[in-house]
Amino acid sequence: MSNISDYIEQFVLDKLTEFNEGRNADKGVYYILLPNEKTAYYTLWFYHPAAEYHPNVFLSTLDVNAINSLEKAMKAVANSFARLTIKMRIDSISHNADDIISFGKYRGYHLFEVAAIDPKYVTWIAIKYEARVQSERRFKELAATYSWVYQDLNTSRIHKMPISRFVGTIDEKLSEIHLTIQRIKVEDNPYKTCIIRGTTHFYVDQKIIAADESGNLFFFTIRATDRSLESGKLSNADHAYRIGEKLHIRSAKVIKHYTSRNIRYTKLGYVKLH
Repeated sequence: MSNISDYIEQFVLDKLTEFNEGRNADKGVYYILLPNEKTAYYTLWFYHPAAEYHPNVFLSTLDVNAINSLEKAMKAVANSFARLTIKMRIDSISHNADDIISFGKYRGYHLFEVAAIDPKYVTWIAIKYEARVQSERRFKELAATYSWVYQDLNTSRIHKMPISRFVGTIDEKLSEIHLTIQRIKVEDNPYKTCIIRGTTHFYVDQKIIAADESGNLFFFTIRATDRSLESGKLSNADHAYRIGEKLHIRSAKVIKHYTSRNIRYTKLGYVKLH
């Protein structure tokens, strides 16, 4: 990876692996392009897989230092659910002037420049501009990409949900699932609550929603292994899971697929953890 030490390279790759937990490539990928014969700087780009003319669009210049560039890139794309990767090179980084505005108050500016100072203008181009010939269609496509990127990077993650798909088929056994916990609800199991010698014993379960690295959402229950003397409180024998914690499921069975508020969930049963 450029002219950096093996230690720095491994540090960057480890940071990216951690950063990309819960992110996906469904709508595109952000990437750091390494310095090349044209520039000594690392640069930030976006790859749009559905683009017909220009799938790679330039976003910003980062730094000459690898770690500083990584930190700037992670900060820039923090609000996105798209993955951040590194590329040694890309086939073409030229838009052949397709990204230069030829009219109005920003005549002569590049789209990425205007997206940084007046994103609403770029969105107006993406929606209202009438493309009649191929060069204008290429220009409009670039404007649409920049508009989407602006919305993606400037909308908080709490107002977005990653695209979730149903996983597996009903009654299918899944194995080796790596998940990140999104939500947890602690709940008494009414069927196991009992009174022994005048004392109420509760079995407190943890109902968990977690996402895989592609953003697919799973719902399952971690059953209490021991009793508790207090409602809603886990026993000392049970691990209290936390949001953001990583889970490695050795095996589970798909119980059902369901949709809630237009979000797809895969419900798991017979969950066995590593």
